[in-house]
This record gives sequence, structure tokens and C-alpha cells, in this order.
Amino acid sequence: MAERDALVRVDQTGTLHPVGRAASQELRARTGDFSLLPSPPSVVLLRAGDATLKLAGEIRKPGVLYDIIGLVTQSQWRGELIVYEEAGIRSIFVDRGAVLGAITNVPEERLGEVLYRFGVLTREQLEALVTASTRTGKRLGEAAIELAFVDVSTLFPMMARQVEEVFYGALQVQTGSFYFFDRFDEKLIQHRHNLNASALMMEGARRVDEMRYFREKIPNDSYIPAKVHGKIPPDELRAVYDECDGRRSVTELGRVTGQLEFEVTRAIFQLTSGGYVTLAAAKPQGAEAIIEVYNPALAAIHEGADSVKKGQELRDGLANFATGSGVYDPLFRGSGPAPDGTLNGERLAKNLAALAGDDPDTWLVSLMDDYLSFGLFQAESLVGRERAQELAETVKLRLWPIHGSTDRYSKMP
Repeated sequence: MAERDALVRVDQTGTLHPVGRAASQELRARTGDFSLLPSPPSVVLLRAGDATLKLAGEIRKPGVLYDIIGLVTQSQWRGELIVYEEAGIRSIFVDRGAVLGAITNVPEERLGEVLYRFGVLTREQLEALVTASTRTGKRLGEAAIELAFVDVSTLFPMMARQVEEVFYGALQVQTGSFYFFDRFDEKLIQHRHNLNASALMMEGARRVDEMRYFREKIPNDSYIPAKVHGKIPPDELRAVYDECDGRRSVTELGRVTGQLEFEVTRAIFQLTSGGYVTLAAAKPQGAEAIIEVYNPALAAIHEGADSVKKGQELRDGLANFATGSGVYDPLFRGSGPAPDGTLNGERLAKNLAALAGDDPDTWLVSLMDDYLSFGLFQAESLVGRERAQELAETVKLRLWPIHGSTDRYSKMP
């Protein structure tokens, strides 16, 4: 929330005036009587109800909540920790060092999404559950059992895993605010669990440290592992290894193995380090996504030519190449190139639909590779061989999502 949007002014009579739209919306949602708690001149603290606010503060860097939850746990307090951030709101209910439950409105932490990520539900089943829950007013878990999508023996441990994921999500909040009250509404806890808060904090810290290390080899969960044939991994990694078919991403492997992304990422990291699998970035699909990858490469070549006052010669050469081939003019019609050499992916996608055959993505990549290769070839005569080699390296990096480790552009023709 922008600072101006959240601005509230207190006039000389003590009346509150919301200045920003967000402030106005927040205050309208809080009609009623509040107690003004003693506070420093730079803070106005209002509280409704009789629950005691034991802790409150701002989160300005990651890791703040480790200290807060550590204090709550060591003090053996009972109450509700509410964490606000841009992604949503989380409430964690604790009692003398145990986490009893949690609620969240962060989309990926909702129970249905957790069930989907674990592979318990398909996307179609989840959509049916949301519809049924909305229609009947029943909780999603109840609806899932009634529709026979899951049974109680499966649902209960999944609900515990959801509580864990909400807890880990709260620990990683980087910017926001927190409040700890000395009581909570028992009705908010759908099912009581008894998870050790200290153990969860240790696991959360380990996840953060390990994930930072894992990301050096696995930049994100869309990467796709493929088996290296002839090598047999340790037994503890076989469940993930057996599902590495060169098509499933880390996220998809989580669904088929019943593990969350962190657990699969750790296994893939170990498999990659041991030489049991290789990794490739997921290739963009669809004309718009493909052009989004090529545009920075095109812009880099044009910028290089412009830097030596040869930009118009480059543009003229590319235009002649496009017209001479007979296919680029209808493909590029209405989509550019723009002055910086980039193309409008949305318009190009419409043109492609009328031109391509059964495999439009492959055809488009081939055409864009030829177009870019000609641009690099011409750039050598305009900017010099050394600078052209630098541009080729830049292009290679830009096109990594499409060509991976290919050296197609690493050398000039």
C-alpha cells in the first residue's frame, strides 16, 4: 500500500479524516467504538474488544518473525498472531509452544491449493469443490469428503501440512506488520493440531538457507529434470528420480510424488549434483511468450548499431531481409518492428495463427532465429567484429529460455 494512499489526518479537534482511498476503505470497514491505547506521539493505536494486544510492529526485513515467534514460544503464551503483507493475511493460533491451527487468504496457501499441489486433487476437482462449497456454504474439506474426492485419513494430515505452509509463509514475510493478541476465537480453528512451534521455526530456517543454495542450480520451479541413463541414484531419491521424464517440471513432479516444491527441489538438487539428472529451463509456449524472449535480444542488436550511428543501416538491412524471404512481411504485419527493433507479440500471434501449420511455436522459433542471425551477421559489418561478438553473447543469454545451453549465437557466421 502506497504511503499517500494510506494517509489519515487528525485535525485540531481530534477528528480522524482519511486522506487516501485505502485509508478510507479501511476505516469504513471498522465502524464502532474503539479504545485509544497509550502510545508515543508518532503512533495512534486503537483497539476494539477486550483482547489484550501483547505485541505489534512493522516488518521491514525478512526474518523478523523468527524473533517474535521465538518470544511467544519461550514465554509459553496463548493467543493469535496475525501477519499482514501485500500478498494477504495470515492468522496463527498458538498455545504454550504449540501451533494449534492457522487460517490464510493467501491464494497458494488455501487448503484447496495445498491439496492440488500435493497431487491429492486435480484442477478440475478443485474447481468443482470451490463451486460446491460456494453453493452450499460448507467448508472445502467437508465438500471434498461429500464428493468422495478425499477421505478423512487423507484430509486430516493434509490440513496439518497446510498449517505448516502458512507458518513457513509467515516466517518469510519481508514487508508488512504483525499483531499478537492474548486470545482467539475457538470457532476459527476448524481442526486442532499440535505442532511444535520451535521445530517448525527450525525447519523454516533450514528451508530458507537450503533454498538459497538450491537456487544456484535450480533457478525456479518451472525447470525440467531429465534422467541420465545408466546411473542409479540412492534409494531415498528414487521416488523423484523415477518420475523425471524430461517433460515434468519441479512443480509437476511435486504433484505426482505427493511432495511440495521445496522437498522436490531438494531431491532434484541432490540428483543434479550426483549427475543422475540434467536440468533444462521450461521453454516458453505461444507466440506472445516466445516474442517476449526475443524482444530483448532484438533491442540489444539495435542499441549496438545505434551506439555507432549505424542504426538505420541495420533497420534497412533487416527490412530487406524480411521482404526478400516472403514470409516475414505477413508475419510482422501490424506488429512492428518498433524503433527499438521489438515486436508486438499479441498482434504477431494473430498473424501466426493464419500462417502456421501444426506446430506454430517451432516454426516461429525457426523464423526468429533466422531473423536474429541475419541481424547479428549485419551487425558485424556495422559495429566491428569484437563488438558483434559481445552482442552475440548477449543474445545467447537472452535466448536461454528457448535454447538453453546452445551456442547457436556464440560465434558469428
